[in-house]
Amino acid sequence: MAENDTISSPLDVVVVGAACLDIKGCIRGDIVAGTSNAGDVRITVGGCARNVAENLARLGLSTALLSIVCQDDFGRTIVRQTERAGVSTEHMLISCEQHSAAYMALLSPQRALLVGVDDTAATIALTPDYIQDHAELLTQARMVVIDANVPLESAQLLLDICQAANVPVALDPVAYGPALRYRELIGQFYLITPNAVEAQALTNLPISSPAQGAIAAKQLVGMGVQIAIITLGEAGLVYATANANGYVPAIEVEITDPTGAGDALTAAVVYALLNDIPVDEAVRLGVSAATLTLDAIDTVRQDLSLESLYAQLVI
Repeated sequence: MAENDTISSPLDVVVVGAACLDIKGCIRGDIVAGTSNAGDVRITVGGCARNVAENLARLGLSTALLSIVCQDDFGRTIVRQTERAGVSTEHMLISCEQHSAAYMALLSPQRALLVGVDDTAATIALTPDYIQDHAELLTQARMVVIDANVPLESAQLLLDICQAANVPVALDPVAYGPALRYRELIGQFYLITPNAVEAQALTNLPISSPAQGAIAAKQLVGMGVQIAIITLGEAGLVYATANANGYVPAIEVEITDPTGAGDALTAAVVYALLNDIPVDEAVRLGVSAATLTLDAIDTVRQDLSLESLYAQLVI
């Protein structure tokens, strides 16, 4: 555990939020309720913030993760594999008071998400005091990314610290419930990357088509967000800024596992924006990252690179 920061060199990105183990089960046939179903189960390291951090590190950005794990086998596995990916974990909180977070997903035979169970209660330990202890680290970053697992009080303090230092903050809304809680803060974010369900929670608008998504993206910009990107699954995505808006179709791919695709998109967009790539191209790189992740067995694609993103780029 790091109490206070000793910064040897500035970081490109600090990512704040959940780190967990992903337990994913894919049913082989029709679901039979009330009994066991044959399928394939895979366990990988995940967590929204952790996934974003690993993707950023694999794309070559200097990245630190602020998160919490327990001093148990799960926690040690999460830290070890995150470090191996090139992410700085020295500022993570190691606690014996919370069990390490976990996420369980049930997938259909077609690899679509049927239901997910998210146990990220440990993130309650990411308190305002913890954020304040890492204020210097946050202000040294070129951008900060948080996920909506972070408690609201802590998120507001983080936003205050970053705004005072002119550090832009991006939000990954995670899921419907967390997105709903974050509605009151939404106008303070530079970038937001919800899916349709999360965007509905943030805007209270129905979203079942690109046209409706475009209206919601514009509303998010009207609420104060500088760049709003709404992913629509197989229908692609829409985005809006104060001066532009657009639509990018999805890339056809056989889905191996949908877990982590949205986190990959967020990371690729952040990478592009930090490298002065125009928003339209940044969004297309995000689609490439999501597509590559959909086709991977791991939550984060191990061979992710800028070259692979451009090889998939939608023109």
